[in-house]
Amino acid sequence: MQFTAKTREILKFLITTIAIYTCLIFLFAILYYKTGSIGFYRPIQRIYEPIDFQKAIYFSIVSFHTIGYGDIYPLTSSGRYILMTEAFTSLFFTSIFSGFLVYFVIRRRDDIFTTRYVYIRLRKDKWFLSIRLGNKGRTLIDMKGKFEAWIVLNNSRVRIFQYEEEMADMESILYYDIFLDDPGTAKLRQALADSLAGKMLLHIKYAFIGNDISTGEQVAHAVYYDSTKFRFGRMFDNVYSWDERGRRVNFRWKNFEKIEALEQDCINDFAGTGQSKATV
Repeated sequence: MQFTAKTREILKFLITTIAIYTCLIFLFAILYYKTGSIGFYRPIQRIYEPIDFQKAIYFSIVSFHTIGYGDIYPLTSSGRYILMTEAFTSLFFTSIFSGFLVYFVIRRRDDIFTTRYVYIRLRKDKWFLSIRLGNKGRTLIDMKGKFEAWIVLNNSRVRIFQYEEEMADMESILYYDIFLDDPGTAKLRQALADSLAGKMLLHIKYAFIGNDISTGEQVAHAVYYDSTKFRFGRMFDNVYSWDERGRRVNFRWKNFEKIEALEQDCINDFAGTGQSKATV
């Protein structure tokens, strides 16, 4: 029988949980049995008789689930302390199990994040509009991204630019770049310059969807900016190193937002006004 990756992950979690549950039941049963701290009550004779290990397991299960039939009682102080410990363990185990089950069945953690700003970058004398994406979770594949820029005019949304494309797989770091020297992005570049000059407020939305490489679950993410969130720069600082096997190691997420400063005359040249309101 073939299972999806997500089904296999859930089954693995359930098997692990059942194994932990069984160990806990047997652990407390052994404690009850070894200490002789519980007894089976015979109501007709009104006496307590010692229990065997099978009855200790039975009492452990009944106590773990706080059912309490009343046929077996703790006879000593140690029995009462063991019973209270099992009751507390049951409470935390059930809460943790429920929480993790919801996580595995319903959703993936929100491991995706983006830079707080949109960066206008100058690289090798070419201008780019860039957003940096980070991922602390599992790799995303089959990604598709959508970029939109618009202004609000007379209480209506006026689209300036829109672009959709298939994206590379997202392991840990991904850059979303729009080449601003392309004739097809001339309207967007002019809108950027006008917004930097304070002529209008430009709004930007970037969204993407992808599939979790392990579970196949679809993951979506969206982020909004406006022209108060524009920044200039050159190269982003590295957040990782490469090992000899070609793998990313030593992540330094504190550098995620850091970028090489851009000279003021370059900023002025892009804005086309001789003075820019964007922060370097």
